[in-house]
Amino acid sequence: MKDAPRHTVILGFVAMVIAFICGMLVLNPILKLNLWVSILISFFLGGYVGFNAFYSTYLTEMIKAEVAKQGLTSQNLAILMEGRAKDYPIVRGELRLIIPRRKRAQLLAKLRERVS
Repeated sequence: MKDAPRHTVILGFVAMVIAFICGMLVLNPILKLNLWVSILISFFLGGYVGFNAFYSTYLTEMIKAEVAKQGLTSQNLAILMEGRAKDYPIVRGELRLIIPRRKRAQLLAKLRERVS
């Protein structure tokens, strides 16, 4: 993941900080948990949300880059993933991913495998 764009890393970090703050605001004053327990739970919550935001954005960016580099069309992606072409719309020269998140890692792996 060393090829991740800077804005993807920043997005993940910001999501982590916001989730940590929200966790602290809910756990400590509202649920009356101990401060250190609230910090620990909020830390893990922030890490989970931050990584999830980062990884989702990272997959999207890498898929778009691979599609642009290989010059693929919606029909090519549909054939590659055994789906429908309207699941991979290309609008103004840019791919719009509307497939579920669980399939994005599989799509990126198939795109990279296709080049090798």
